[in-house]
Amino acid sequence: MSIAEKPASKPLPEQWYTGSLYSPSPALPVPGMIAVEPYVAAGLPAGAFDSNGHLNTRKGAGGQHSISQFSLAKYGITDHLSIYLLPTYSYSWGNHTKHSGLKFNDLPVEFQYRLTPHYTPSITLYFGVNTPTGDYKNLSNASEGVGQGVWALRYGVHSQFALPFFDHAMRVRLWAQVRHPVASTKLRNITSYGTEKGFTGRGHAGPYGNEGGSVELGITKKWVFALDLYHTWATSSSVNGYNVYSKKYINSRTGWSGAFNVGPGIEYNWTSSVGGIVGVILPVAGHNTSRSISPEAAVFAVF
Repeated sequence: MSIAEKPASKPLPEQWYTGSLYSPSPALPVPGMIAVEPYVAAGLPAGAFDSNGHLNTRKGAGGQHSISQFSLAKYGITDHLSIYLLPTYSYSWGNHTKHSGLKFNDLPVEFQYRLTPHYTPSITLYFGVNTPTGDYKNLSNASEGVGQGVWALRYGVHSQFALPFFDHAMRVRLWAQVRHPVASTKLRNITSYGTEKGFTGRGHAGPYGNEGGSVELGITKKWVFALDLYHTWATSSSVNGYNVYSKKYINSRTGWSGAFNVGPGIEYNWTSSVGGIVGVILPVAGHNTSRSISPEAAVFAVF
């Protein structure tokens, strides 16, 4: 999206943006405006971080290969309020486990309200839900688990501003987001909570989220270098129940997990309202989590 915002002490050159790989964006500036951004992302297992942050690169430690297609869709209800959807399909395979088949994940629905009268600089608040549309229990194998089986609140805050950098324009975004499941869910047999066939009980997913910043530096009006630096985290999830095959009561917790990620990308914008980006998400440190390198590509358009 082209920027022509609040003047700085040094005039900003006209710059077209697509948006970085991971950073969220403000509420749209015009009622009736529609923004769409279909993504394709691969997941290439590259080990796992243990509870002490050490990386295990043993074959199979990072889990399965995957490919995901998610399509950001946003509509401007007013010049301050937008509604956001992110339908996602995924497919995973490998690591001596059956493929998942094509799966529809839990669906995020969110309202975004921009507190400031301008698009840049701006402050936007987010509030919405994750709807439990993804498969999570009575699975044929664990790779089919793509949902949590519960409604989860989504909330967060986002800021954005642009400033001159020598003779170029630079846009900076900062954000923090939380997803908070509001209930436990019934589990049966193989589930996305790690249970096995014969299990009956309940699972409770803990809150999770992310926070970080991004920089988009204009090289020319059409070409932009983008960089995301962010942290993802998840609190403990718990499982309680009984497995009739092993004849054991199960009461387990996963422990906290987290990862620090770097996401470089290159944007090319055909016009002020249509652009694309390619790049890769690289987890560089973490604990108690798998490590997956994620090449991504997306096309962005506003109408």
